[in-house]
Amino acid sequence: MILRTAARRLSGGAAASALAVAGLALVAQPAQAAAPGTTTDQLTIRSGTSTGSAALGTIPAGTTLDLECQTAGEAVQGTYASEYWAKVSYDGVDGYVSRAYVTVPDAAGLGECGGGDPAPEDPGLSADRQEVLDRGQTWVDRNVPYSMEAYTNGPDGRQYRTDCSGFVSMAYGLDTSYSTVTLTEHFTEISKDDLQPGDIIGNLGPGSGGAAGHVVIFTGWTDDSKTSFTVIEQAGGVGGVARTHTWGTDFWNQNAYRYNGF
Repeated sequence: MILRTAARRLSGGAAASALAVAGLALVAQPAQAAAPGTTTDQLTIRSGTSTGSAALGTIPAGTTLDLECQTAGEAVQGTYASEYWAKVSYDGVDGYVSRAYVTVPDAAGLGECGGGDPAPEDPGLSADRQEVLDRGQTWVDRNVPYSMEAYTNGPDGRQYRTDCSGFVSMAYGLDTSYSTVTLTEHFTEISKDDLQPGDIIGNLGPGSGGAAGHVVIFTGWTDDSKTSFTVIEQAGGVGGVARTHTWGTDFWNQNAYRYNGF
């Protein structure tokens, strides 16, 4: 998610011009603002800005937090890829959480811990990728039942088929419900090592119709070896769900694809 920071920094000359005149006090600059965010998964609050820092507690998925400030630390690949850690308070505990598992709609004015200026932007995901994940999450939150025949609405009201490829079509805002056979009209195969959150994993193209095909939306690796990965998907017998899979252990999870519009 790209967080666009609108704050402007005062130059040294502008600061000097704010000196008191005729006994008037200096005008104080506004304090940096906290930014609300929502955890995308169960999250550990730590004493410092690395996964090696002491664990102070656990924050459930879907919890709304006020991010007091943020600072660079250990890079983490989660729902997002981020090196930033935010200072938060939760259940009486003060500590740091990785921004890789926190959605922040607006980080304007969120300062760097220990300083008054807004911290550098966290490049994270592009707005387009974030929109895909957000749209897909709506069906996970609703736990939409799986069906190869039924349809339900996406966030914009358009109807999509409630199977795996219909789910991907909905998340990407495609014009209709494509199948695993026809999704290749909009997606091109990429290397496993090039996967980013918002790409897809599946077996697509000829011979993948019906139960012979499956496709999911990739949300991140869980380990440096890139063997275990998290997804959101529409799965038979489960419906809309977020879960973890192991690369190459099933017929459908050996190929990665990227949307042609990215």
